[in-house]
Amino acid sequence: MKIQNILIKDIGGIKELDLKFNPGLNLICGMNGVGKTTILECIINTFSIYLSGSLKRSSRTERGSWEIIIDGTISTHSLEKFSPREEDYNQSPLSNKSKSIVYVKEQRSIPYRQTNIMPDEIRDDNTYSQYIVRGVQSETIKTWFINRAAFISQGRFTEAEVHNFEIAKRFFSMLDSDVKYSHIAHDTIDIIIETTRGEVYLEYLSSGFKSCVYIVLGIIKEIEFNFKNPNVKVDEFEGVILIDEADAHLHPYWQGVFVTVLKEVFKKAQIIATTHSPHMIQEANSDELIPLGIGLDGEVCLMDVIKNEYGFKGWTIEEILEDVMGLKETQSNEYLTIKDKFEGALDTEDLCTAKENYEILKKMLHPRSPLKKIYELQLGTLGAEGVI
Repeated sequence: MKIQNILIKDIGGIKELDLKFNPGLNLICGMNGVGKTTILECIINTFSIYLSGSLKRSSRTERGSWEIIIDGTISTHSLEKFSPREEDYNQSPLSNKSKSIVYVKEQRSIPYRQTNIMPDEIRDDNTYSQYIVRGVQSETIKTWFINRAAFISQGRFTEAEVHNFEIAKRFFSMLDSDVKYSHIAHDTIDIIIETTRGEVYLEYLSSGFKSCVYIVLGIIKEIEFNFKNPNVKVDEFEGVILIDEADAHLHPYWQGVFVTVLKEVFKKAQIIATTHSPHMIQEANSDELIPLGIGLDGEVCLMDVIKNEYGFKGWTIEEILEDVMGLKETQSNEYLTIKDKFEGALDTEDLCTAKENYEILKKMLHPRSPLKKIYELQLGTLGAEGVI
């Protein structure tokens, strides 16, 4: 299953937005308020008979709608009320395909709790439709992993389940070569992870690492719970994975790496993720990026960015923030104020004021910043002694 297109009208803060998706990775980026999460919520509500509480029509109209094309089939949906109740939502979503979609919401944590070995959840068509609206839940991630670690040696698991568990174990080192799965502690039934600082409980990893664990192991677990007869290997799963704020809690180094890991683990899935991370954008190809911004009319729109065969792999973080993410300025307001005073003093040939602000700029700038030399040369044009 693949989503080709979605046309959203008067939902949330979106007046009209027409987006095309490629069959692999799609990174939706942009400032807060451009409707990144709204897009994911529209997709989810296409597949569920249960209404997502955060989905609302625009307050400017009496009716909001979205039209989505899935595997060549058009499905149309509408919201007549600003805050509709579940009993008001009588659409005919593609709930028969709900097990082929996995949704990871922004809020994700793995709090420590003692765990027992539990059987897998038993799901039916109604359950799939409920779970995709709720999103991946943390409660069963740990029990799913421990269940397999405890019993996989008995040889009762299918080839796909064994394959998926091996990927789950290997994931820790895929994200960080200094980290790997060690064992299950028999006395506390906890997942033990080996790190450069020794062995620790899974829950004692950094919040960023746990966020990645939540996403990847949570998706693997959902695929296994949804597909029992037959089981599906996660790297052959051809459904849709939605991830809101994929970069949340991640160190910038891991943000780029995590994009690569997602594409490697879920090779055949369509991944639609929202992000604020320029590091993730650096790793994406041009056709994998959906940059949103605010147009001249004040409405959400698809931004026009330069595209080439290498994507943004050669762009600096600052260039991506300005030209892709729509950030007007990447430097602090205080720095810009001092810079303006310095340049104004140059224009009026006010040597005293120029020197005063030049000294501040020298302290503000990075030790290796080339701007130091440029400002020095500019100050020298006023005949400042000991500068040039």
